[in-house]
Amino acid sequence: MSLYLGAMAIRNTLKSIYGLLVPSELAVFPEIDVDLMECKSILKGKVLNAGAGWRDVSHLVEGELINQDITWPGDERTNIDIYSPLHHIAVESDYFDAILCIGVLEHVENPEEAVPELLRVLKPGGHFILEVPFLQPEHKVPTDFQRYTKDGLVRLVSHHGFRVESIKGLFTVYHTLYWQVFIWLHLENSLFYLLLRLLLLHPLLWAARHSKTCSDRLATGFSTNCCEDLVMQWYVDEPSTVSHYLFA
Repeated sequence: MSLYLGAMAIRNTLKSIYGLLVPSELAVFPEIDVDLMECKSILKGKVLNAGAGWRDVSHLVEGELINQDITWPGDERTNIDIYSPLHHIAVESDYFDAILCIGVLEHVENPEEAVPELLRVLKPGGHFILEVPFLQPEHKVPTDFQRYTKDGLVRLVSHHGFRVESIKGLFTVYHTLYWQVFIWLHLENSLFYLLLRLLLLHPLLWAARHSKTCSDRLATGFSTNCCEDLVMQWYVDEPSTVSHYLFA
């Protein structure tokens, strides 16, 4: 028994040393506050956190935060208020003052149905903050279906009734490189790969935290602030009136 305990102690010590020498997969990314702090002024009233996961954004919301997500066997979360798929949120239309959807749509099989549903439950004049991945490795939670370029994201939201007020690439090129390199260097557990982890990951992590080198062509993802396109909605709701003005 003492031999076993000694071996376990050595193993735990080696794991601790390894953790210091080799940073974790997501060590490169800042807290969500960094992404959303500039949006804090519009996160007021009833705010939907769509696809909430385990994410806590309550400290960024001035009003009532409502978390929505699917569930699964063994789900022990206590922070979810609405259990539903993203394309069928069981509230009345024009219910929320703002909606957050952060790193969710890549895991949704039917974004072309989910985005119109988010428009339905958003009040006129409300804001929709959407973040999606671009150059990110596959990460299944529990599935992973798609990535978006800037043009693809603009097309997705505008095609379904939103107007893009702003859009930006997320993080630096070193954030993108770090995650890709991390996955590459954990494909094997050889001594060569271990040495590469020691040589490459910490310098990339340092660069990500200090560099301001950004490019939409190498962005980790994109973030957009959208509102309902009232002109498009007027056309949908009153096609005969629009036709009268256009062709009278």
